[in-house]
Amino acid sequence: MLKKLIFICMLFLIVLISSNIAHADSNYQSFESLEINKGKLLTDFTKSEYKTYYKKVDKRKFMGWKVYTVNKDIECSYITETLFSYYNDGYTPIEYEYTLDTKTTSKLSLSASGSIGIKTSSTKPEFKNNLDGSIKLSADYQTSEEKKESVSVNLEVDPGTQVDLYIYGEGLITNGVAARYAFWFRVNRGGYEAFVVTTQYQRLEKIRI
Repeated sequence: MLKKLIFICMLFLIVLISSNIAHADSNYQSFESLEINKGKLLTDFTKSEYKTYYKKVDKRKFMGWKVYTVNKDIECSYITETLFSYYNDGYTPIEYEYTLDTKTTSKLSLSASGSIGIKTSSTKPEFKNNLDGSIKLSADYQTSEEKKESVSVNLEVDPGTQVDLYIYGEGLITNGVAARYAFWFRVNRGGYEAFVVTTQYQRLEKIRI
């Protein structure tokens, strides 16, 4: 009996000291740029903020998740990457043709910290241990799609101008902290974040240098 009690205490301590290192199932955190109108991304939460937010989920329960939402459906805009950039430093216009093949596999991306896990499937990513059901995300976050397209761009680059072609998009972000309990013991605790694309397209921009 004593050995069992010691084992349970050691397991409990391991969960308590789990790190807040963030991990993600996709590369939305490595976009060329990502701007939000308000709030913070999960990766920007400080230790002090985690400590404050954890107090909202540290009251024990017999079984299941306790969730505290920090940011709900905050709007964001992003550039995934610059696909083409050309500067004409000559004296005559230059005609250019660019063909782009793109593939979008999912509109939903997840990130987590601490001991909260993520699992991926052929349809869409999910948090482990059914955290998705406790977070109660809106219908926008439930969509997943696979889309392929080929875009051909014919353009004329005037002298003294630069033309940039990049993928621009807008989306929603919801994040917060959560803790899972089993028989009054906390077995998981950390931060969660869900990102969903609401619109995405190629944008062509001409700049005079």
